[in-house]
Amino acid sequence: MTSGIFKQTALLLIALLFAGISFSQERGARQQKKEKIEQLKIAFFSTELDLPEEEAIVFWPIYNDMQTAIRQEKRIQKKNTYELKNNSITLSDTEIKTKTNAIFDSQTKEVEIKKFHINKIAGVIGYKKAVKLLSLEQRFKRELLNKLNEGRKPQGNTPSKGTQR
Repeated sequence: MTSGIFKQTALLLIALLFAGISFSQERGARQQKKEKIEQLKIAFFSTELDLPEEEAIVFWPIYNDMQTAIRQEKRIQKKNTYELKNNSITLSDTEIKTKTNAIFDSQTKEVEIKKFHINKIAGVIGYKKAVKLLSLEQRFKRELLNKLNEGRKPQGNTPSKGTQR
């Protein structure tokens, strides 16, 4: 009887070990993808903004600080939006008002963060490049998504845009 329990415990431990290894490999692969995207973004921005090395050395820490602060505000917005969406029936009007105001306050803070950092960046790279930066983030995301979608399209006889069957 004890050998049966021992075998079950051993099998369970082995299964958990493989699950842990698999999970950590997925996390490692995800981290590698994030790093690769970050490298592509740096290359894209540096090229599009035509950043000389002296400007890039000062620009990137300011830009990264801005992105970190914006990410924090996005988390706050997402958390409150999620809570409103999933708990709107059980929340009181006062709680709904508080969470809604927290979302708006966070959006306002996000704009203030952008304004502050763009002005700081403009002091390094000039306002023409700083204003261009505002649209580069969306353009980079759009181009990245287009490249990802191209890689997922099936090869062969697929109609191109504008053609009808």
